[in-house]
Amino acid sequence: MKHAELKAQVYKLAEVSTIQQLKAKHESLKALDMRRKVSWQEALVVVKTQQDEFRNWLANPPDEYKELFSEIDSTSQEYDRKLAEANQVAAELITIASDLEELAKDHQGEADSLKREVGAAQRISKRAELN
Repeated sequence: MKHAELKAQVYKLAEVSTIQQLKAKHESLKALDMRRKVSWQEALVVVKTQQDEFRNWLANPPDEYKELFSEIDSTSQEYDRKLAEANQVAAELITIASDLEELAKDHQGEADSLKREVGAAQRISKRAELN
């Protein structure tokens, strides 16, 4: 494997983009001279090993973490359910508000019409009194 390909693979697996980030994330790599291909090969082994160990730990965590993960899962599910309910209520409120605005416009139009009719009736009444 070419030096550049090796370097790219290590960065990708470690989810970093610089040597400083890589060394900060993996303390055991701090002493390596990353100008050398051998160091990158060693870094690849270290990153893969740590990822494998972490995957194994995730697959079979200690009991105390299993309990914690279970609580996190149930809380997350409850949150998702409540969020879906809140979004549904919000959508219903938006629909209701829109309906109310439309109803208000309709009634405002009727009120304006009634005002014009009352005004016309008052003018007619005044003219009738003057005659």
